[in-house]
Amino acid sequence: MTTSPSAVALAPSEIAVLARAVSRAPSVHNTQPWRLRIHYSDADLVERTEIWLPRHDPDGRDRTMSCGAALAHLQPAARVLRRCGTTSFPRTGAVVATVRADPGASPDSVELVRYHAISRRRSHRRWFAGNEVSEVDCSAVAAAAGEPGVRAVVPGHLDALGEMLGFATRVFRADPAYQRELWMWIAHTCGFHGLGAEDGVPEGSLSDEALPAAGLVRPDTPVPDDARVTKRLRPGRFLVFCTDRDTRPEHLAAGAAVERTWVEAAARGLVGSVLTQPLHLLGFRELLAERLELPGRPQAIFRFSHPADPVPPLPRRPLTDLLPGDFPGTGAEPDDPPRSTL
Repeated sequence: MTTSPSAVALAPSEIAVLARAVSRAPSVHNTQPWRLRIHYSDADLVERTEIWLPRHDPDGRDRTMSCGAALAHLQPAARVLRRCGTTSFPRTGAVVATVRADPGASPDSVELVRYHAISRRRSHRRWFAGNEVSEVDCSAVAAAAGEPGVRAVVPGHLDALGEMLGFATRVFRADPAYQRELWMWIAHTCGFHGLGAEDGVPEGSLSDEALPAAGLVRPDTPVPDDARVTKRLRPGRFLVFCTDRDTRPEHLAAGAAVERTWVEAAARGLVGSVLTQPLHLLGFRELLAERLELPGRPQAIFRFSHPADPVPPLPRRPLTDLLPGDFPGTGAEPDDPPRSTL
């Protein structure tokens, strides 16, 4: 990408704003599979393909969706810096997107609210409070996806969804290879060693309940009958994100759409979590699309509602890891913690 005549180089403080926003994005198993690369006024979002979950995510679909979530943070961060944030998508290579941060107009009030909600977004792998989400909030969350080619669908047939999630729970609970891989991303966050963790899923952020609250199925995850799973679906709200095709651009777009809805939910005082692991079972997505009458290929299931209790923060890699060799100084202002308080 060539530099435009109006381009103004990103200052170190601006680079820090972009990097902090990206670092706070959600990712599969909190692997944070991205890096930033700065070229004058351009910010490349680079997918770290060396981070791989062969059992959970053999095709790298969730990894690319995670990069889409990071892109959904990078774009509004550029806007709050009064830069236009025009995005281009290279067809090949590790760079999944480039945000051109040329000078632009000030962000509007909606953009500011959503940007500040980034720091309040949590992965809520627990039960929700009993109070219902208003239809106004539900409509606003669904409308926030704003990604061409991605449809956020409110699923019907919760009995079918509950039955299929129950089946997935039993499969993953009995899969020793999956359990070993999951434990690798949990073990180093536990106890004393967890104080220095930079990625992975802390024990305290998990749930000992069944799907959908559990999110990540472990050997001791309860497996209730299908009717009970269906009953437990009802207090929450669900969106299934679908695309027409199943290529890398669609995965990136789906990840961005999911995160925009999640941030909108956080701006409204709601919490949520994403279910993708059942979608990796052979034939699961096709059957889910058929039974739920979905308009395309399901890429992620998003559940959201009011929180019943607070969720602890997830560890984050230091910003110097996010921008290796390019980050000015320490990348943190004096009052900033060493990593995100997500």
